Amino acid sequence: MKVNKTNSDQFLYLLPVLIFFIGSFLFFGFFADYVEYYQEKTSLFVFSTDYLKSSLTQPGSLLLFLGRLLTTFYYYPLAGAIIISLIICMIIYMISKIISILTYKTSTLFPVLFGTAFFILQTDYQYLLYNSLGVLLQLVLFFIVLRYLKGFLPVILFPFWYLITGGFAWIFALMYALHIILKSIRKEWPKIFLLLAISFILIYLLKEFFLFQPFKTLMIFPFSKEDTGSQFRLFIPVIGFIILLPLIVKIKINLPARFRQKENVKAIILPLLSLILVSTVILLRFDRVNKEYFHAEKLFSQGRYNEVTRYISDHPSRNRLTIYLNNVALCETGRLTDQLFHFPQSPDGQSLFLKWEMVGEVLRRGAYFYYSTGMINEAQRWAFENMVMKGMTPEDLRMLIKTEIINGNYKIASKYVSILKKTLFYRKKATGFEKLLFDEKSIETDPELGIKRKEKIEHDFFSITDNPYINIERAFSADSLNRKLFEYKMAYLMLNEDYAGIASGLSRLEIMGYKKIPVHLQEAALACRISGLTLPETGNLGIDPQVETRFSQFLQTFQSYGNNLKTAQPVLKQKFGNTFWYYG
Repeated sequence: MKVNKTNSDQFLYLLPVLIFFIGSFLFFGFFADYVEYYQEKTSLFVFSTDYLKSSLTQPGSLLLFLGRLLTTFYYYPLAGAIIISLIICMIIYMISKIISILTYKTSTLFPVLFGTAFFILQTDYQYLLYNSLGVLLQLVLFFIVLRYLKGFLPVILFPFWYLITGGFAWIFALMYALHIILKSIRKEWPKIFLLLAISFILIYLLKEFFLFQPFKTLMIFPFSKEDTGSQFRLFIPVIGFIILLPLIVKIKINLPARFRQKENVKAIILPLLSLILVSTVILLRFDRVNKEYFHAEKLFSQGRYNEVTRYISDHPSRNRLTIYLNNVALCETGRLTDQLFHFPQSPDGQSLFLKWEMVGEVLRRGAYFYYSTGMINEAQRWAFENMVMKGMTPEDLRMLIKTEIINGNYKIASKYVSILKKTLFYRKKATGFEKLLFDEKSIETDPELGIKRKEKIEHDFFSITDNPYINIERAFSADSLNRKLFEYKMAYLMLNEDYAGIASGLSRLEIMGYKKIPVHLQEAALACRISGLTLPETGNLGIDPQVETRFSQFLQTFQSYGNNLKTAQPVLKQKFGNTFWYYG
């Protein structure tokens, strides 16, 4: 009977942890898989000695290295969900064990609250895993010190621990110092003094003679505000409470007598509380906008352009990056001037192309527009600059390989391919690229690179990143038969309601090889005509009678509301919301 009771007690003790694991796994595995997708795509772990050497450059680098290694498995969202959930649950478990050593009692409430905090932290897609991993390692070391390491051994080991975990090691140092203060400050104060003295001497030596980095950087690396996303204001207080854990556990919470006496009541309340907290976090922290955006980006990165536009049609978005990717997908499938106004657009052209930004999410995506329109060298520059700024990523490396192959720089491409081959989940792609190297015939017949090589703008020019439309004009003057450039040019003119420019562009349709005038250009042509402009000759291409009829209906609807745009807008949007007329 005692064995059964012990097993039952152990199960009830671990039940809140199990609830957190299941809830976290379901959330990150099936709902918020965009967290894993983003983090996996913004780093690249390479299995090589050179990568290891280049990664271990200063205190805390090894922690960052371990974080990137685990993040590699985010390639599969379910694997990522298991990793995140295990770390959260291990934090809960270690805090519980620490409290039991300090108080000689089992505790679930405080660990559950800390677990909730780390669950919330992980829901931000920009909050990187190494932050939670760094905290977990400090808790593990503190537990080992409390349980096994006595005397000055923790003080002796701390400098090595600092070299491994960097700035996160101060969490352990402050917890340990506070524990000593509360336990026996008169007898053990030399431990605190030596711990701090040895640490600061080490940092001074590193700063002055070895690494030559600022004192602040050596103190806090790898912790950074950027790698906590929007969670910085929560992460700092959570760390503060963890440091104060030896003091917090001394606080006695007087529960009502009936709760203190009835263990079975506590056994029900704590799992129920865990379930409520987990459910609340899932409901409040799930971001549908992010999920939809990153799903669209995933489809885009896989080259499934038709699926991108279908998905965004089913999940409308006003996010400029979503619309930007959608417009590139429309261009790649030859539908930009047919379906541009089926989606929200920005009148300044920001939904067509991105202006250069060194921060944020723009730099790693800006190359797609240039790659699509044949400005291969500019696409290469964006990808390379992002790699220099943010480190290697799978998409940057793929873009660099493709652009170097298109340009015929096979030796440089082979270097990038060799790096990609040393990754865990991109070897197959690397092998595919490797087969194309130095094989002109295979490149010419490749469904992507063969076409891109033919579309490449051969004429070099200085790119104007603050005004990408100028780049379109310059590239178009070098290759006036580039259809994708033409589509982007006409799309920009329509967004800016440049009727004269639109009319001029209509004259080139037959030369560009169009068999019919794209729908939006037909709509724009009718708008030009009613504005008093004389339309140029379009050869055998004419306005579809159905488009003419629809334009008449548009004008009649507008006139029926007394030419009052504000009054007519709801009806016009319902009937003609996907037309140039409504936009203009």
